[in-house]
Amino acid sequence: MPSTTPSGTRARTWLVRALLLALPGALLAAAPAAPAAAEVDNSFTQPALVAYGNPGAAAPYAERGALVIAGRENYGSAAMKRVSRRGGTVLVYLDAVIDNDHGRYHAMLNRRSVCGPATRAWPGDWRANSYGRLNDFRPGSVVQRKLGCVLRRIVAENPHIAGFLADDLGSRSWFRGFSWDAFGARNRQAYRAGAIAAAKTFRRVADRHGLVFLVNGTWEGGSVHSKGGGYPTASASGNALADGTIAEHHRPDAFWGRTYPCARQWANASSVTRGTQFNFAIASTDADRRAFARSGCYAFAATQTTYERARVWGRFRPTGLPHRVTRP
Repeated sequence: MPSTTPSGTRARTWLVRALLLALPGALLAAAPAAPAAAEVDNSFTQPALVAYGNPGAAAPYAERGALVIAGRENYGSAAMKRVSRRGGTVLVYLDAVIDNDHGRYHAMLNRRSVCGPATRAWPGDWRANSYGRLNDFRPGSVVQRKLGCVLRRIVAENPHIAGFLADDLGSRSWFRGFSWDAFGARNRQAYRAGAIAAAKTFRRVADRHGLVFLVNGTWEGGSVHSKGGGYPTASASGNALADGTIAEHHRPDAFWGRTYPCARQWANASSVTRGTQFNFAIASTDADRRAFARSGCYAFAATQTTYERARVWGRFRPTGLPHRVTRP
């Protein structure tokens, strides 16, 4: 039967169909590609610095691949910003575990502020050390409700930073101010649960802005009573939420020199380092620093007995770690 559709109409119909078929591909081609995740490399150990005092000590670390941990007050200095501009990674120190309110962001966390009411001490008034009492950081506490706000403030006010150092954040306490045994089973469980909750907040804020965070507190595999336990697998060492850990003036023995820092659980939940841990060994002697470096478990190492300055003992190489806030 002959078609009743005029030839011109039929031609236009086929043209429209062809355009519709081609349109999705054209749109995909025109759409900007999603940014690829940066390749990270922890295969070599290089110099790093903890600079809690004079920020000028960071000047030799204004190099691509360097790591500098800034203190409670000097994080926004010109020296720290220069490290960032030159490609170095600057982390801001924050301790949510102790109620020491020295410094802008610790005051914001512990005192009444735009982020919420003043924090409270852990029930029983446990003194952690000479710097302060143990904060009540149990899940649902004021500390937990304010922490995300404080971290977001740090990011908003310091676009040159690359993340945080979460000091004292571990699944159990090693504070000399009180006994872990005397702390009691319920408190021990709450301590671990609070540490996990805080680590999740650090991870959430870090991932949102393309940043990293290290913990200076242990996440050793085992029971809560004896070791505190790792996360998420308590029997395994490491915390998947953190991008790495710090060995602070420990010896490069079998535990700190290999088993603990090389645990496979580190950084597995990080969208930034994606299971590649970046650990930092702060050694008391050059011999210990060299031993930590030989272990292959530390991306960074320094010989530092005070947190003022450290000698640049080797060359810097790119790590792929962020050097600024990548997602404001």
